[in-house]
Amino acid sequence: MRDSPQYLDFELPKLYKYTGLFVIIGLAMLHWSQAMYFLGGQPARLGSLAVGFGLIVGAALLRARGQIVKYLPFVFITGSYFILLAMLTKIQEHVIWYDNLQQTFTLVCLFLFWSGYILAREKRHDFVSANQWSLIGVSLLALLCLMRFLQFVKLISFEGSARGYGDVSLNAVGVAFANSCLGLIFLVLGILNKNPLRKTLFLLVACAAFFVVLSSASRGAILWSSGAIIFFFILNRHRNYLNVRSILVAALSMVLLLPVLAVLYQTNYAIAERVDILIDRFLQILDLFNKYGSDDASVTQRQYYWTSYLSTIDQWIIFGEEGQDGYPHNQWLEIFVKFGLLGLPMFIMSIILLFKISWSALREKLHPDIEFSMITTLFMFGYLSSMTSLSLQVNRVLWLGFGYLLGYYMGRSKRQKRAQPVY
Repeated sequence: MRDSPQYLDFELPKLYKYTGLFVIIGLAMLHWSQAMYFLGGQPARLGSLAVGFGLIVGAALLRARGQIVKYLPFVFITGSYFILLAMLTKIQEHVIWYDNLQQTFTLVCLFLFWSGYILAREKRHDFVSANQWSLIGVSLLALLCLMRFLQFVKLISFEGSARGYGDVSLNAVGVAFANSCLGLIFLVLGILNKNPLRKTLFLLVACAAFFVVLSSASRGAILWSSGAIIFFFILNRHRNYLNVRSILVAALSMVLLLPVLAVLYQTNYAIAERVDILIDRFLQILDLFNKYGSDDASVTQRQYYWTSYLSTIDQWIIFGEEGQDGYPHNQWLEIFVKFGLLGLPMFIMSIILLFKISWSALREKLHPDIEFSMITTLFMFGYLSSMTSLSLQVNRVLWLGFGYLLGYYMGRSKRQKRAQPVY
């Protein structure tokens, strides 16, 4: 009885109904993994990554149901292209071939790309509600993890412009990126939620995540997450979040919060220290206009990479750089440095999808649901971040977004063709 087709037809739609919820929880678990380290150590951190990844891939398989076979050509074509790129890096003896962790990250990004494509192509309705009670439990656990992280931050002391956390497993850039994503996830949930109590809880988690980002003194994470938030409001402008009343309420709230923030700054050495470091780093960015960014190591490194690669473009533009190691802190440059002209299809896809989602947000009334809003907002953050930091194989939201937007626009194109009258 349980193996009969009738039973399967009856059960699978029930799971399909919650695939959007699985995606949201999966995204949260992918990005609170560093905070989970303070609850259960490295096993909890790795377990969170694995479960989050499994929920997103599982959601794609459940949503496709018995139609998964029709996506095999897409998987085969794109998989063959990625294998071709991998063979090129092998021939060119890139360092990634001697690093199992980077190889694992690359495979994760590839599966997220495929999952995003299937999720978008098989999406018919918005089954996810920001009022789901399961999200309350996820939010409380996330808040607990983040508070433990902030307690740890308070115990350590920075000197000068040092940004380390005193732990090799906690990289400042990684902490900033992951917690920016987590903050954006709960910000989207909070804004789209109509229940005052749940809205407050989700926004509280978002604030805690952004406080962790603040502790990293990462300029890029703050700038690009701000850009992603602006994108979200433009994308959802039909909800009238940017009307005069909302802007006045937000401005008044900021004015009322200023005295509170001033007191916190004066009485809490940890907050004051990190704010001072962040302000100093923003002031140092002015050195971008000087030769090699004199006093700013981050700016100096980026200018050095960009100038060095552009001055030797004839050595790597065809087949990529031989023995490539590290990353040039720019997605477009990284594609060609790693893959040469063979990376051109990836570059074209990147440009087209960025243009299309930007154009859709500005010129079309999409009326996006929670899943679309969240994935595209995270994609925009990941994309902007990739222009100044992060390597391709660690930017998971970028690859999930690539797949999701590719699936969305290909599906929309096919629907429009079917809708055209036949004469």
